Amino acid sequence: MSLIKIKISTKTHGSLFVLLAVCFWGSSAPLAKFLITNKYSTVMVVQTRTLISFLVLAGWFLLVKPQYFKIERRDILAFAILGTCGLALTNFFYYFTIVESTVATAILLQYTAPVLVVVYTGLITRTENISKYHLFTLMLAVLGCVLAVTNGSCTSVQIKGWAMVTGPLSALTYALQIVLTKRLLEKYSLWTVLILMFGFASLFWLIIHPPWIILSEGYTASDWTIFFIFALVSILVPQAAFAKGLSYLGASTAGILTTLEPIVAIGLALIIVHESIGILQAVGGALVLTAVCILHSTPSVTK
Repeated sequence: MSLIKIKISTKTHGSLFVLLAVCFWGSSAPLAKFLITNKYSTVMVVQTRTLISFLVLAGWFLLVKPQYFKIERRDILAFAILGTCGLALTNFFYYFTIVESTVATAILLQYTAPVLVVVYTGLITRTENISKYHLFTLMLAVLGCVLAVTNGSCTSVQIKGWAMVTGPLSALTYALQIVLTKRLLEKYSLWTVLILMFGFASLFWLIIHPPWIILSEGYTASDWTIFFIFALVSILVPQAAFAKGLSYLGASTAGILTTLEPIVAIGLALIIVHESIGILQAVGGALVLTAVCILHSTPSVTK
């Protein structure tokens, strides 16, 4: 009996990994808001998911592949920036914006990041060839994201208080994460990038929120079980999938693909809790899906 071999292009490989990450991120955002608004602080949720992810990866690879911890001295600063600004602060700014305003506000502000990535890689560093089709898909995806999240109404977008600061900062640091992860993946393995990114992010949070303070807050075994599960589904699995996809794709392409996250969140709300979807939300979802299809059919943008 002969086996049928299906050849999948590099671009398809990368897109599938990014879409996997998007599915996990889209499903974990409402869960994060529930945890933060009902029981835990924003810092605790962000810190534990990063720390647990680091301990899982570091513990495993210290046993099986200790060479993944080796990097050149000149790249320490880049990894430190990626972990602290690119990961730790992005997560904090995003979840803080969710709590201070609305999920819709946080999503819309953070998902201006693909625009920043395109400007940086296409116009400033010129490391990617940005075609007119690429710009068209970017505009289509952002417009679709706006419609899908707001349903054409500005009432769900509440940029007020500290959200006016943390929202735009989450977009800036997220764009930094995408660009810097792509750069480091060109030199180091996926697992080296993830271990050190999680490691520096964990170190940052341990300085801000030291272990003795965490112990004094009296978290139970059930609390730590929740933290562990949330770490796996909200950051460890999706971050690994996104980094793997990014190793195949240009930074701008991966950034545009992440605009599918709110579409995933809306779709899950429809399936799980039977929320109604407005006409403009459906149009927005269709625009993002169209943008992704066009993006996938265009040539690679990496030089």
